[in-house]
Amino acid sequence: GTSTFMEALATNGTTNIQTSVTGVTASKRRFIDDRRDQPFDKRLRFSVRQTESAYRYRDIVVRKQDGFTHILLSTKSSENNSLNPEVMKEVQSALNTAAADDSKLVLFSAVGSIFCCGLDFIYFIRRLTDDRKKESTKMAEAIRNFVNTFIQFKKPIIVAVNGPAIGLGASILPLCDVVWANEKAWFQTPYTTFGQSPDGCSSLTFPRIMGLAS
Repeated sequence: GTSTFMEALATNGTTNIQTSVTGVTASKRRFIDDRRDQPFDKRLRFSVRQTESAYRYRDIVVRKQDGFTHILLSTKSSENNSLNPEVMKEVQSALNTAAADDSKLVLFSAVGSIFCCGLDFIYFIRRLTDDRKKESTKMAEAIRNFVNTFIQFKKPIIVAVNGPAIGLGASILPLCDVVWANEKAWFQTPYTTFGQSPDGCSSLTFPRIMGLAS
């Protein structure tokens, strides 16, 4: 079980992936991945999909390993592993399953060279065209339930960050037990840039980890 776990970490946390992510602007969060490793990335996606367990989802891959559950972001309903309600519900479902089975811990990672680009703003903006108050309430509830799932999960959560972790993709990390980051990982929380309040309890966890001044 230990060797399988370390192999999974090595694949998703320390793979030498050449990545260039650009295009963060005040009006639009869009990350363009200029992949020199694109052939490898396609093979990795195919390999992971071929070996996934019976737990089948659209936006994540769940692999039941010896002693632990491996959850990988591999979004189809959003770009760059960003989070919309569909993605968040699938992650919650996988965590709830792992909480009830014989898994000793959860390994959380991502397929490709980007870990998570945070909230899918395009998805949310499109749903604000009708009843803004109703849709905003639904969005807030989806995010709250997603974050609470990490807080209330009683087994260890180990995260392998293999690339950029932005916004909510970064703020959920202190809610986990161990974060393993490779040399291509970087972290950004552009809340003020987008006029967004801090999410994922980061207004509490970040000062505790990094100090109040930082």
